[in-house]
Amino acid sequence: MQINNQTLGNFITIIQTKDIQNFIPLLKELEFGDKFSLSVLRWCGIKERQKTLAFWQVYLATLETETIGVMGLYQMVNSSPNIVWVGWFGLRPKYRQQGLGTVMMNLLKKYALEFGFKQLWVFTNTNNFAALSFYEKAGFIKLGSAEEICPDKTYKLSDIIFKYELEEAHEQ
Repeated sequence: MQINNQTLGNFITIIQTKDIQNFIPLLKELEFGDKFSLSVLRWCGIKERQKTLAFWQVYLATLETETIGVMGLYQMVNSSPNIVWVGWFGLRPKYRQQGLGTVMMNLLKKYALEFGFKQLWVFTNTNNFAALSFYEKAGFIKLGSAEEICPDKTYKLSDIIFKYELEEAHEQ
């Protein structure tokens, strides 16, 4: 799928993939850490895949021939059928602050709605001020800490959980 971001004059292509070779440039630049790398490997079928997932999709964003970002959706087996989580949302540093992350997030919201979900949830580290600001600007509402909201669904209990109501956005 090719998206024309007319305000930037760029063409972003979104590729749904499980080919780990497509992730290598991102893994080198994004600072998600070892857990991110392992989860990408597992979700793409290398090593044993987590059995706790009922649904998952991984997308790469490319600009011309260069992979610039990654985004995903996933749902845990024991989650509400209305909730899907943002997985691995990241943009290579040299492409940040240009509106491309907003384009990617809007597409991810659209995909989640097309799959029939009503809420999009995300967690991020309490010290990741850029991500906290990004999610708030993207219309997400802060619910609280992972310890309070869903202690069994994140790596760190100090993570902050946000949610986005997909139905409201669709009706507007």
